Amino acid sequence: MNALLSAAQHAFDQTEFYSALYEFRPNDIGQIPFISHADFYRASGLLDCITDRSLVTGYLPPFHRNIRKFPFNIVESDAEQKQHHSRLMHSLCTLGIDPGQPATYLIIADDASGPFAGEISTCLAWEHNIASIVFHHGDLEQLLDDIQSYAPDFIIKVSNSSWYLDLGKYSAKTITVHHVDHPIPISSKMTLLACDEIGIFAARKNLGDSFSYDEENLSVEINPHTRLPALTTINFGIAPFIRYCPSQFKISFNQTDA
Repeated sequence: MNALLSAAQHAFDQTEFYSALYEFRPNDIGQIPFISHADFYRASGLLDCITDRSLVTGYLPPFHRNIRKFPFNIVESDAEQKQHHSRLMHSLCTLGIDPGQPATYLIIADDASGPFAGEISTCLAWEHNIASIVFHHGDLEQLLDDIQSYAPDFIIKVSNSSWYLDLGKYSAKTITVHHVDHPIPISSKMTLLACDEIGIFAARKNLGDSFSYDEENLSVEINPHTRLPALTTINFGIAPFIRYCPSQFKISFNQTDA
């Protein structure tokens, strides 16, 4: 069976939200609508959107802790945690980095992006990397002192204020994390792509590249009507996202499913 259809049927069977959204169990992918965060405001609460509250093991912080379009916290089971870890590792491999080869990472964050940066640090630590976070609030001299002190192999820029800093000479590779809610600069290479609902999920290495993603646990389509990307967590644990459009900007992906 088509992975998208199977995921949609499972979501219909197991959650109040998708049961109400679809009205009847879909038997064809043409019966599965494209949705956005606005559709989730129909739900009575978080429990309508997940399959089993007893399997909740944590939550995924938003990219910016003070700005979130989705109406509820993004909760995860062990399955989701492993999948968002896998998506990050796949994205690093797309950038030509072997995350299983221990290295030193320095993540540049600020107060707003600190919790999200903490998730990146945790995933890297699972692979026995050293992943420290430095908070940058505009003092470039202090930031450069911190970078020289850590002497990282890789720098990951998460905070908005760090995106346009040229830090290439301080590290083997400098990586920028961009959120789907913002247009991605044409000049941005070595880029990780993130959304609040599933974390970092795609990457591109060079300027002309399309974004690559982990097809083992994620499907990416292009909505034929809006030309916007739509994500499906095809092997979700408790929190399904089926043909979910997280962005208002067109983004080019490799191996697009539709």
